[in-house]
Amino acid sequence: MLCALERLLEGCLHARTSTRVALLIEGFPRPYHPIMEFAKLLFLLREHHAKATFVVDWQDIRERGLGSSVAEMMQLLLHNQHEVAIRFHSDLCAAPQLRQHAVEALHFLQRVYGVTVVSAKVGSRLPFANAALSSLGVSVIDGVGPQHVVQDSDDVLNDLELALHDLQGRECVCVSQL
Repeated sequence: MLCALERLLEGCLHARTSTRVALLIEGFPRPYHPIMEFAKLLFLLREHHAKATFVVDWQDIRERGLGSSVAEMMQLLLHNQHEVAIRFHSDLCAAPQLRQHAVEALHFLQRVYGVTVVSAKVGSRLPFANAALSSLGVSVIDGVGPQHVVQDSDDVLNDLELALHDLQGRECVCVSQL
């Protein structure tokens, strides 16, 4: 009886310590992001058998328009089976505005880049955000599961390498796989 209880507790503790972590690259793609640097970033992820979710700021993409390098990056993300999530700013104070922005963003990313988005960040776990986005097939990922965030900056390659070193022994996955 004591052995059975010990195995049960051991199983519960093992289930709580996840070996998977969502790797998020936020602020992607920064303005004038070099395509060669992006290729190195994808190579680094492949070397470590890691998948990542690249978080695109909707306001930023909408303002910058259609750049050929962004389109090429999006195609490379799809080809390498990484994921794209959308960041909406929390200044959208009501569900209808958030939903409208989400519809526009989903349509734009699908039509222009062929990217199907299933995850979004809204800055916090606002109660209405889940309801506004779930009917569109999008999950709010703020605070969901273990996540490690790397900012897309001029030092993204070094930052990613450090993150992958810190996460050694854990499986880096897209956030939708948690």
